Order: sequence, then C-alpha cells, then structure tokens
Amino acid sequence: MNCPGCQSPAAEQAFDKRLGGQVLLDVCHACHGVWFDAQESPQLSAAGVLQLFREMHGKRSARTQLLHAMKCPRCREVLSRTHDMARDNRFQYFRCPSAHGRFITFFQFLREKGIVRSLSARELKELKKHAQLLQCSDCGGPISLAQDTACPACHAPLCILDPKAVGVTLDDAKKAAAVTGAVLAPAVAAQLLMDTLQMDGFFRALDAQAQQASRAAGNPPPPAPSENSHGVDIVETVSDGVDLIDLGMDALFSVVGGIGDLF
Repeated sequence: MNCPGCQSPAAEQAFDKRLGGQVLLDVCHACHGVWFDAQESPQLSAAGVLQLFREMHGKRSARTQLLHAMKCPRCREVLSRTHDMARDNRFQYFRCPSAHGRFITFFQFLREKGIVRSLSARELKELKKHAQLLQCSDCGGPISLAQDTACPACHAPLCILDPKAVGVTLDDAKKAAAVTGAVLAPAVAAQLLMDTLQMDGFFRALDAQAQQASRAAGNPPPPAPSENSHGVDIVETVSDGVDLIDLGMDALFSVVGGIGDLF
C-alpha cells in the first residue's frame, strides 16, 4: 500500500507478536512512519519492538514531509490527529474515524512505548556545550539550540533514548526468548547498554559524531576540546545537525552488535 503519511510506497513486514506468531505492519522509510491496523500496536512483543528498531535505524534517509490531510488506506476517510498520554509521555498519532487503524511516526511510537524521554533542563544546558544544531527526530527539520528547545516546525520535544526503558525492553525480550528455548546473549548486555547511554558517554558519542561530520564535509578541524564539570571532553561547534535518537540507537547497536544477535 501507499503510506498514508506521505503516499510513498510502504513495505509490509512481519514482526514478532505477543504469545507467539507474527503481526504484519506497513512501514514507510520515506517519512519514518508506521501504519497499524486496528489492535496491532498492543500485539507487538518486546522482541517485535526491537525488530522495528533495527528496521527503522538501518534505513535512515531524509524524511519526506507528512501530508496535511492523511487518508485511511482502508476506507479513504481523512485521519484525525489524536493526542494521548502513556508512560508519562505525551504523543500523537492519526486515527481512522471508522477504527480501521492508525498512522504514527516512529518517534511518536517510541514516546508511546516510553522508550525515549525528554531532556531535563540540566541536560539541555549541558547539551548546548556540545552541539549548536540538531535534527528533529520526528520531522527531520533543523533545531537551533541557540533559540529553540523544541522543533520549530512540528513542535516535537528534544528527546533521547531512555537507557532504563531500553534495558527493560531487552530484558522482556530475553525472557520471552527463554520460553521458546532460544540462546540468550549475555545478561550483562542490557546493563552495558545502560552504562553506554548514560549522559557522559552520550556526550562523548555526540562529540565524536560531530568531528566525523566536520571531516567528511571538508571543514577545518574543530577547536581543541575543553573539559566540563563531568570530566568529559567537549567540542564547541557542530557543523551538521545530529539526530539524538539515531545517536542513541548507534550506541545500542554498538553494544549488542545488532538486535538480531540478541536471540
């Protein structure tokens, strides 16, 4: 089917389902959106959520803008923008008035599942020492930290992967795999991930990515790093916008060596 969010071709893919079996989802890499038929989202298992992580992260591209009037791919009615709350996170999606399903961006899906959290005022202040320009994790638009605390285009808040929530998801997936007799990765993997995603390590990864982007663009080397109160080297300028969620997923994959290697 064509994606209701941007009308690009969407790929129907199978993901692990709670209590066994698979659920078919329509995934769009152009706008980073997912169409869930009625009751499909609650059926997705922890392992299925991790599979969706891998699928969306593995095909990063510039995001296609969402249509102003999205239509249900089943009945062609205009989808209704809906605001909701889950796990202390506000999120939004677009639902069919006839209950055929809903469309949600991957970023909003992560907020719904509690996998990401908003930055605290203290973390935002520290982030400004490392970056000047970010890429919105929802619409892909630029965010200037000098003047913005959220995306000026879509109003999505600045968020990072929550290491505790990711650790719980990994743990739930491993428990489910144990029931089926699958071989488990070492139990230390989840804790190692949590340690990697703590803010000090996160800012180190941000600095490294900024330097790499600067070299790739042919820019002169950044100024010599200084040291903040946490003893972490910082770089004063960032040439390209960084997606904080993608950066967190980079840390996830570097720790576990790919989601498929967990089970």
